[in-house]
Amino acid sequence: MNDNGYSVMLDSATKFFRCIYIHGWFHHDSDQLEEVRLLGDGLIHQISETGIPHGGVQALGENLGFELQCIRSAEELTPDYSVEFRTKSGKVLTYPLYELCKDRIAAYPSPRMAERFLSEVAARKLSVLDVGGRARSKRDRSKEFDTEDYVVLDIIDGPNVDVVGDAHELSRFFPPDRFDAFYSVSVFEHLLMPWAVVLQLNRVLKTGGIGLISTHQTLGMHDMPWDFWRFSDTAWDALFNRMTGFEIIDRALDFDQYILPFIFRPSKMQAEKSVGFEGSAVLVRKIGPAAVSWDLTPAMITETAYPDNDDGYVPDGFGGLY
Repeated sequence: MNDNGYSVMLDSATKFFRCIYIHGWFHHDSDQLEEVRLLGDGLIHQISETGIPHGGVQALGENLGFELQCIRSAEELTPDYSVEFRTKSGKVLTYPLYELCKDRIAAYPSPRMAERFLSEVAARKLSVLDVGGRARSKRDRSKEFDTEDYVVLDIIDGPNVDVVGDAHELSRFFPPDRFDAFYSVSVFEHLLMPWAVVLQLNRVLKTGGIGLISTHQTLGMHDMPWDFWRFSDTAWDALFNRMTGFEIIDRALDFDQYILPFIFRPSKMQAEKSVGFEGSAVLVRKIGPAAVSWDLTPAMITETAYPDNDDGYVPDGFGGLY
């Protein structure tokens, strides 16, 4: 947020049951933050600290950080909460907490990668294969693409599914070089053999075609028993490389996550300082045919199947922005 020379940005705004933790930085060329507090109903107690070191903005000045911890009477965090900033000169700035969060989210890279992909699809009217694009949570992502040739493949049927099939066997359903682009959100963690799917994508994608994947590096287990993988930003090199016929255009890790144990142990005294990432995204281009092959299918390895229901937590991809 920027307001007549006053700048504020959150690094963390975290709800943990009835507790709220907020951390960020505040800057003005000739004024200093003196107090920060949360405003809203049901606040029982809060403590705050200003003028603490913040390594991310040292170029602007020293000790620009702040933190705020609150205990509330209710678990739900409603949109009516605001954060108030008071400076030494008497300036008072108040922002809705949700707006501060949106401002921070806008700085994450993966939504911009999605916008870049969408723009190229629209500009060139590309044909798109959506891998696993069933309208979970009643969200049909095909409506967000400006192209007439958009095909949704999913392992489970649904109102927006065009082809019911396993992504490990794409070439059973589509001819070679069928698509200009592929797209997949919150699916790759559920693929038993994602490397096999990459090789299948190579077959059905035209040379020069592009693809965008959003999945997870840190996230709770879901859709059991078919929740197999988590991906760092460097994991993509194992899947998309010259041997599989791809090059990586861009990648991102974002939407930071705290990683906390259910049961405290002395060795986890600083666990809240570790970082995971909800989002792991990659933008790729096909450069040629794959030089390797993989002939196994999930049915050869496991007797389980992807759960035929929409119960439980459904990750949204791109942090819920896209």
